[in-house]
Amino acid sequence: MYPQAGGNYVFLKEAYGSWMGFLYGWAYTLVTSPGTIALLAIGFGEYVGLPTGTGSSKIFSMSVVLVLTFLNWRDVKFGASVMDGLTLTKIVVMFTFVIVGFAFGKGNAQHFFPLFGGDAHSIFIAIGAALVPMAFTYSGWNSTVLVAEEVKNPDRLIPSSLILGTLATTAIYVLMNAGYFYGVPLQQLVGEVKIADLAAERLFSPWAKNLTKGLVALSVLGCLSASLLANPRIVFALGRDGLFFKFAGKIHPKYQTPSGAVMFQGLWACVLILWGNFSQILSLLSVPLVILSAFTVASVFVFRIKRPEVRRPYRCWGYPIIPALYVIISCLMIYSKWQAKGIQGLYGILIFILGVPVYYFWKTYVLPKNQNPV
Repeated sequence: MYPQAGGNYVFLKEAYGSWMGFLYGWAYTLVTSPGTIALLAIGFGEYVGLPTGTGSSKIFSMSVVLVLTFLNWRDVKFGASVMDGLTLTKIVVMFTFVIVGFAFGKGNAQHFFPLFGGDAHSIFIAIGAALVPMAFTYSGWNSTVLVAEEVKNPDRLIPSSLILGTLATTAIYVLMNAGYFYGVPLQQLVGEVKIADLAAERLFSPWAKNLTKGLVALSVLGCLSASLLANPRIVFALGRDGLFFKFAGKIHPKYQTPSGAVMFQGLWACVLILWGNFSQILSLLSVPLVILSAFTVASVFVFRIKRPEVRRPYRCWGYPIIPALYVIISCLMIYSKWQAKGIQGLYGILIFILGVPVYYFWKTYVLPKNQNPV
């Protein structure tokens, strides 16, 4: 319905008004997007052998972000080609790991049992709380809509890319985790950070964990490249609508890229790398992602009521059950996170709430001065 740069920002603005679009853009621009980029860069540094939190690790992570930022600032097609190459390579390697692991690895099928333990209530809370960081893991599922303005035949390509991409990613995650469990019992995985290394060592031999380090590093680098390609489009949409600094809404006259937005996201991600560590950044990301995604999915209901006459190239499959389930499960995830972590697990919501007074300040004092107000 709205094949414009910005994706969720556009949907929320059209469904609820510019205030909700701003809140999404505020949280995404300052926390979700640069936090994701920072998180991936820190993880990449760790998997190439640099201890997290050290000065050398921070410098390396920022250097990777700046190089990829430059590539996407310079040429969107080249940036996309780098992302495609990394993605194809890592998919082939991951499927090879799974096939070889089950065919020749020294694992045990008994590691899969029991699938659940404890009472039903604790299982329910545990699964709900675990799904919150999983929302971050799957957060790239809708990246195509962020660059919809630059996609040829969006009516056909955007739905197919979302569906096929999500199914493929789900299959890869499930198969990789099955390989981990086949190699290592659940009890030994609890609290383990480098699960892939441990599983490879158990399935094959100690030398194999070096291969998995390369695999994970490659996977993280591909995701980092994709994030720096797609995410700045929301910053660009905000800037173009006058809800962010003007430079963010500018198109480079020569390279035809949203250069200001790309540079801002890359530099702000470097600031977050200097500020925090992996766990601190992740704690800020997860809950806002769940909340904003739930509002986006709920906009399907809003549009059916508010704008029934608008052409719909693609109609939501399973409406109204599927989107309703998404919203309900999202609420349960946030409740479970609160039950498991208390108020500490909901710190990220504060960033979202702080956007309310910022929006009214911007609307009252800044927006009227912009040349292209909403």
